[in-house]
Amino acid sequence: MTRADLDAALLAAHAAGDGAALVTHYTTAADLAPDAAAEGFFLTIAYVYALEAGHPAAPALHARLKAAGRER
Repeated sequence: MTRADLDAALLAAHAAGDGAALVTHYTTAADLAPDAAAEGFFLTIAYVYALEAGHPAAPALHARLKAAGRER
C-alpha cells in the first residue's frame, strides 16, 4: 500500500464513519511511520478509535503504546 493509497483509505473511512477501518488504517500508518514520534501519534489515534468502536485490537494497541513508553 502506498502512502497515497493509505491517505485515500483514511479519508474514505472518515467520510463513511467506519471505525473498524479507521483502526486498521491508522495501525497501518503506525507500522509504516518514518520515526517513533509519528508511530506514537498514529498508534494513539488507532487506539482512540478502537476504544470508541469496541474494537478487539484495543488491548494490543494499548500494549504497543505502553511498550513504546507512551503511557506513564
